[in-house]
Amino acid sequence: MTALTTGSTVQRTYLFVPPEEKAEAQALGACWDADSKRWYIDSGEPSTKYSRWLPDAEHDEEFTITSTEAYVAAATTACQRCHSAIQVICIHCESGMVCGEPLDRFTVSDVSAINDSLARQLGRWPNFRKVIVQKAEDGYFANHCPNCGAPQDDMYLHSEPDEPFFDIPGAAPGSIELTPLAGSIQLSGDEHFQVD
Repeated sequence: MTALTTGSTVQRTYLFVPPEEKAEAQALGACWDADSKRWYIDSGEPSTKYSRWLPDAEHDEEFTITSTEAYVAAATTACQRCHSAIQVICIHCESGMVCGEPLDRFTVSDVSAINDSLARQLGRWPNFRKVIVQKAEDGYFANHCPNCGAPQDDMYLHSEPDEPFFDIPGAAPGSIELTPLAGSIQLSGDEHFQVD
């Protein structure tokens, strides 16, 4: 992803740098754009040392879900391994497009890819992060227990009536906290919605 800087002919290549890696990116020479709150390099600069933070042009085609009216839904549940009370999150869309078709009031589970905008906004929830599967190129995103580190299986958070994300619109008052996400988000995963 490149953007032309205002009043200049210099092109910028924006990077996705997780907050915990910003010192490393800065040490390598990446610059901070305070207006867009993103790290970048000049497009003419060799990008090999920044390769892990470069947006992958192929990812735009991989996203199956787009929404401009999405939220982070947060709830408390028991860790699937150690049974301690933990916060878990998911993406809840009031409306969006799924594989080109409009859909209302759905959650997303088994997330396999997220766009840069969503990744930056999810930085507030560090226990929702990518799981790298051994012997596979890609991983998936999951909630992790802050106590024992175990990834939490989305099937047990979305698929049964007594699970926190089964029916967000019909959830008991105060059981789910919704935080609005800014702008357009894109991700790939499985959509779930409660059928009336």
